[in-house]
Amino acid sequence: MKAASRYLSGGDVYVPPEPISYWPYPPAMLLTVAPLEFVPEWAARILWGALLATCVVGAGYLITTTLLAGVADQMMRKRISICLLLAVAISHQHILSPLTYYSHDFILVLCLAIGFAATVKRKEIVAGCAFGIGAALKVTPGLFFPILLIQRRWKALVAMFCAGAILTVAPDVLRPPNGETLIAGFYRIAMNSADISVAGGGKWPAWNPLAQNLSATITRWTMTTPPEGEEEHLTDWAVVHLDAATRSEVTVVAYGIVLGMIVWVVLASGWKFNSSLSPLTRLNEIGAVACGMVLLAPHSSNYHFAVIYFAIASCMIAVMKKRDPFMVVIFFALCLLGLPSGRDLIGHYLVQVMLVYGKITFGALFALAGCARVAQLQRRERTAALSFAYSE
Repeated sequence: MKAASRYLSGGDVYVPPEPISYWPYPPAMLLTVAPLEFVPEWAARILWGALLATCVVGAGYLITTTLLAGVADQMMRKRISICLLLAVAISHQHILSPLTYYSHDFILVLCLAIGFAATVKRKEIVAGCAFGIGAALKVTPGLFFPILLIQRRWKALVAMFCAGAILTVAPDVLRPPNGETLIAGFYRIAMNSADISVAGGGKWPAWNPLAQNLSATITRWTMTTPPEGEEEHLTDWAVVHLDAATRSEVTVVAYGIVLGMIVWVVLASGWKFNSSLSPLTRLNEIGAVACGMVLLAPHSSNYHFAVIYFAIASCMIAVMKKRDPFMVVIFFALCLLGLPSGRDLIGHYLVQVMLVYGKITFGALFALAGCARVAQLQRRERTAALSFAYSE
């Protein structure tokens, strides 16, 4: 709200008077909060909460109806519904956190759900616009741009670019800046946080248990714990000590592995986009990219991980359909990592240990590995069906 107030009053959004209120998001995100400046604070809270609730309900409706639309067997419909509910249970911490902190992340979840439903229904322009809006609001959904390029989905690609570009310039057009444009301001802070080997995006300390993106967890595993991190339990949390250069190399390799798994999931359905593939294949693709969004980001807290619901749902359905040993391991890993871990239940110390060593990070990594395996299983099924058709 402070950023919205500075924006409407002509102040500099990206150079706040106090560091704690800095605005780390693209200019387009201002459009979601600026209207709330015209109502009292209590009304703004209600309206923002209603918006988030609408996004949750809308995303859930789109995911469920899209997956069940082509399923005639009633027993299979029930099983898929149970899998979706189980995915909610496993993801409950990621779902509750954005609601608790009034985070914007459910807007991104809705964008991904719209993109998923539109892709299944072959509405390429709608899908591209949904991904473009998400990218304009948070950047990380920009991962869909190279995915659409790989799949040669030209209409969706153009729609994504246009929607993202229009939303990005809109805040500067609606309220012309006195000095630096919002786009230039965001670019400046983004470049200051572009080093993927350093967690926190330049605004958070490198050693930060709240940061659960991949580079942050690698940093905590390999960096000597700073004095403020040792004060409470008098220990060095690092598993192995690496110098900055080696840590950077390890981080780059880890990023390459994550990107490789995402590309594999996409290419497993073919080098060219096949609109006739099942909704489960599209759900798995969205899930893999969603995992990449939070793992590869400069900073991802717990409430940013709501988007991995797509990946967890895909894994649950895959386990229900086929008891593949690898997927059974993924299932139990996700269930274990999804257990309630509030401080009132297990104590502050255990919660701290889980955060330091990246419990949430590993949840996303297991979900992404599950998506990669699901893509392989789905490809085998399609190959077997094709071979059977030719044999006839």
